[in-house]
Amino acid sequence: MQAIQIGIVGSGKVAQTLLRLANAAGIPIAGIYARNQALAEQLAAKYNTQCVAQLSELHAELILLCVSDDALPEIIAQLKPQQIAAYTAGSPSIKLFAHQQLGVCYPYQSISKGRDLLVSDIPFMIEGKNDLVLQRISTFLQQLGAQFQVCGSAQRAQYHLAGVFVNNFGNLLLLEASKILGEANLDMTPIYPLLNETIAKAILLGPEHAQTGPALRHDQNTLDRHRAALNPEQLVVYNCLTKRIQDLFPHA
Repeated sequence: MQAIQIGIVGSGKVAQTLLRLANAAGIPIAGIYARNQALAEQLAAKYNTQCVAQLSELHAELILLCVSDDALPEIIAQLKPQQIAAYTAGSPSIKLFAHQQLGVCYPYQSISKGRDLLVSDIPFMIEGKNDLVLQRISTFLQQLGAQFQVCGSAQRAQYHLAGVFVNNFGNLLLLEASKILGEANLDMTPIYPLLNETIAKAILLGPEHAQTGPALRHDQNTLDRHRAALNPEQLVVYNCLTKRIQDLFPHA
């Protein structure tokens, strides 16, 4: 099967990840268009492709729109009517856009600078306005060696929301933990086995069976000692999460 030729719009973390993975899989890259022209030129040189000054100059069997939610309407409006494209954002519904050859190719993963993820680390959720678009995205991901599932906009939005709780809020709690320990001149090393077990246990048992701690036990003395040690901002978070645990597990 001949490889699908892709074009990339954007120069951020998602764009760079897809460029790296596509290049490793031998997928031809027609070109890159990005607001950051200097970075786009660097990426084009790195992956032996062209950097175009206008989106209209980018011609590919599938254009991947790796831009922010806010930038999508302007970019999609510039696409030629028959150009097949897919955006990588998880939250916006495909129904928001009039372009008929549009799809979604959403990498359901936290992508950060300095972390070169394997393609096996990134499950994709895909959607298309018609069978041709869906087939084009599917073929690209098959050639990439990625796992993927068809997922409608409503379902994808729920996955996106759930991911915020797991990833974004989860990392924030780790940051707060590091601040608590840092203020006491303690390091994070003993936290890591606890973090690993927390995740492993939640996956194995289900989070509803893995909850532990003083909030679950209604251990008021411990809760009060914790509250006395926190700053006002941390106390708001602590009280909110404690209440949520006790609401979910009233008879633990």
